[in-house]
Amino acid sequence: MLVERNGELSSLTDLLAESAAGRGRVALVRGGPATGKTELLHAFAERAAATGALVLSATGARAERELPLGVVWQLIRSASLAPEIPGRMAELTLPAALPGPGGTPHSGGLDARAVHGLCALLLELAADRPVVIAIDDIQFADRPSLQVLVSLRRRIRPARVLMAMTEWEWPSLPRSQLHAEVARQPHARITVAPLTCAGTADLVARRLGGSGTPAGLAARMHAITGGNPLLTHALIEDQLRAANAARAADTAGAADASGAANLAGAACAAPVAGPVFHQDVWDCVTRWDEEILVVARGIALFGECATQELTAQLLRLADRPLGPAFDVLRAAGLVVSDRIRHPVIRDILLAGIAPEKLAGWHLRAAELLYGRSAETVEVARHLVAASAVPGPWAVRLLRHAAEQMIAEDDRFAIGCLDLALRNCDDDERLALRAVLARLAWRANPSALAPHLPQLRTALSAGTLPWRDAVPVIRHLLWQGELTAALDAVNAVGERHGPADATSLIELRLTLEWVYGPIWQRLAEPVQGWLVSPAPTTGGPLARAARLTLARSATPPVGSAEHALQSCAGEAPPEVAALALLVLEYAGRPEHARHWAQTLLDSTDRRRTGAGRALLSWVRADLAWRRGDLAGADVAAAEALAILPARDWGVLVGLPLATMVLARTAMGRLDGAAALLDAAVPEAMFDTVAGAHYLYASGSHSLAAGRPLAAVDELERCGELLKRLAVDVPAMIPWRCPLARAYLQVGLRGKGRHLVSDQLERAGDRARGAALRVLAAVGASRDRTELLYQAIEVLERCGDRLELAYALADLSQAHREVGDLGQARLVLRRAEQELKVCQAAGGPVEVGAAAEPTSAADVGPTGVVALSEAERNVAALAALGHTNREIGRTLYITVSTVEQHLTRVYRKLKVTRRADLPSELLQYDVSGQSPMSPARTLVAR
Repeated sequence: MLVERNGELSSLTDLLAESAAGRGRVALVRGGPATGKTELLHAFAERAAATGALVLSATGARAERELPLGVVWQLIRSASLAPEIPGRMAELTLPAALPGPGGTPHSGGLDARAVHGLCALLLELAADRPVVIAIDDIQFADRPSLQVLVSLRRRIRPARVLMAMTEWEWPSLPRSQLHAEVARQPHARITVAPLTCAGTADLVARRLGGSGTPAGLAARMHAITGGNPLLTHALIEDQLRAANAARAADTAGAADASGAANLAGAACAAPVAGPVFHQDVWDCVTRWDEEILVVARGIALFGECATQELTAQLLRLADRPLGPAFDVLRAAGLVVSDRIRHPVIRDILLAGIAPEKLAGWHLRAAELLYGRSAETVEVARHLVAASAVPGPWAVRLLRHAAEQMIAEDDRFAIGCLDLALRNCDDDERLALRAVLARLAWRANPSALAPHLPQLRTALSAGTLPWRDAVPVIRHLLWQGELTAALDAVNAVGERHGPADATSLIELRLTLEWVYGPIWQRLAEPVQGWLVSPAPTTGGPLARAARLTLARSATPPVGSAEHALQSCAGEAPPEVAALALLVLEYAGRPEHARHWAQTLLDSTDRRRTGAGRALLSWVRADLAWRRGDLAGADVAAAEALAILPARDWGVLVGLPLATMVLARTAMGRLDGAAALLDAAVPEAMFDTVAGAHYLYASGSHSLAAGRPLAAVDELERCGELLKRLAVDVPAMIPWRCPLARAYLQVGLRGKGRHLVSDQLERAGDRARGAALRVLAAVGASRDRTELLYQAIEVLERCGDRLELAYALADLSQAHREVGDLGQARLVLRRAEQELKVCQAAGGPVEVGAAAEPTSAADVGPTGVVALSEAERNVAALAALGHTNREIGRTLYITVSTVEQHLTRVYRKLKVTRRADLPSELLQYDVSGQSPMSPARTLVAR
């Protein structure tokens, strides 16, 4: 598939026309390796053959340079010629093919008679029709063939012959005399350049399909390949393979007849450098001598620091000029400004080097760069890759590199410190461990584990200053070692006095984030300055200090905004997470989502671990609060993938709770139960994260039909929040599900009291949920009005899941008073909201779940003990209707039908429909017309 070669092809076609008119011509096509010279020559040969010309073709090869007349024999045998022609050629060339002295073929050339005869033979072929002699890679032609071609060129002017040859464009390529003469002053010198960005886009569009090509894909491919056609085709092939694999995995068994040309756009928006591309990169650097590959790898190793001189010193080739090798790699588009064009290609070149050899190269590169006073970070990258420290200078350099990269690449900084720690003396080791502690909790808490014993010893002794002590204390708090952390605070406070402003605020925020205000357990002097008013100076963290009030009834929105504006990408994860939740609790969900994504983008660039994981959980929590159940589940799972559960410590309850809540609402009760079965730290149940976990566990038990278990878990949640002094409904509205659980076990009064308590404390979201529960437990005459109020509040705050539940309850309320038209309209809206949320069905119908269960409260038995809603469901079931048909008739969800039937069976002491009493048949519910299946709620 030729792209951007129309001009070159037209030039060759014009030369063919001139030669057909009896004016012999010579064309030389030049270009870098793999730039499309061969493809152009083949395309022209096909065009010439189509015009009736005789095309004789041959290809030079490095391995056949010593094969006498190898190229000429290829020309003769490439076309169907008269049988006598090969015989005549054999007679002329037999002496050249015989072994010379020592048993090797003659390579010194042909005698004049043989050259003249072969040249005449080729010219005779042009007597009847034009002849095109197409030779690829003329630089590899054998000497006798070059003799014939030189002679032919001298006699070509009056003949109907066109010689078209391709040659590598290699400025320092040594040409033999014959090679130079055959390529000298052609009638047309055609240079094949790499594809432009527009040409790459054209090629990509042709092969992938224009409408299905992602925006910017061609430009990204061009940045990798530099327009090299071979590599561009390889990338496209890998793209198609990846797209086909993605489609097969995504739509297995589905009949999708959409065009294969458009699949890559949907599947892969970024270039896919797969096996085809890897192989073609290797082909580009191995088709010359071995030195080209070695030089390419040396350039790749140095990255942006590569120069010809450094590469020669690394490879110990200083006595040889590397200019020719650099020329080849530039012509192939692999090297630009003495550097490998793209990291993808650099990685491919380095991947094939044995680990021991690669480490040795990195070490030598570090020493060479250090000797040239290169950037500290560049030298450190090679030391870390080599996992070696050649001297004391390297330890100092690694520490400085780590300090420079703290804000950009935490993981690399940790790697520098870890390497320095393995090779430093005892005097430096504690200081390096303290620096490592400051980084590890943000990027990779596991990296701190080997150094914790020594750091804890120093912490207990009070020898660590506040700046170095706070990261270790934070780690202890995350791991649930509260007593050890508080003892450390007391020890450091007694030894060093009050902390500096930054350390004070970080320590205070972490303590409250994990455990709430627990100042009473600290020594009085430490307690005094730790709980004192926030300092007015200290940079961005000073603005964040007031976030300790975030769980109060009036969250400090201004402080949250200031903290996020000042600390984007740099704030400790607890500060950023707390500020985001402040915005959410204060009714600023759009601001919270914007800042969450901004901070995640920042941490993605810096590859941080703990910070990104905590922010991913915040994003999951925000998604849950607006009813995006699938988004919440994915983001929480991502948080656990970024940071393993062991590194979350007691905070693992946060992502687990969000996943349990989301899966429960989606009807995936078994999946949620599996999460709750996972082992969690016992210390978690003394933390705020433990309260989140208990809230989710209680909500799951309630949805699974275990109200007594739900009561136990939700009561523990409320007690824990009160004990930690962080009982704020905007954070965990535990009273609403507990009230529903009370209703199911017959404790309506306690449920009403809880809901009233939440209404006094709650913001919009928790207030909307509380109004909905109050509608169920209060007087029936107020139910509709309370539900309308709940819907208004929930629409305002954007909680679509709770809104869907409230709408479903309102539809039921309208149905019970006989307003079937309004019931249908409201139910349709509830169905739409549940579909948007991907919820599996309505929640427990609290209004119908308030049947007493204790012996003292047991009322009438038999059919008269059924509520009106239960009686209607039971009557239709006795008539043989399915659950779905009952739901359509009564405008309720299938889940609600199942719940009603469960209570009917219990009250009537039956286990199946066939045992329902016949007296149910006297109840007439046929006056209600069934509803279209499209209007029913999503069934579980």
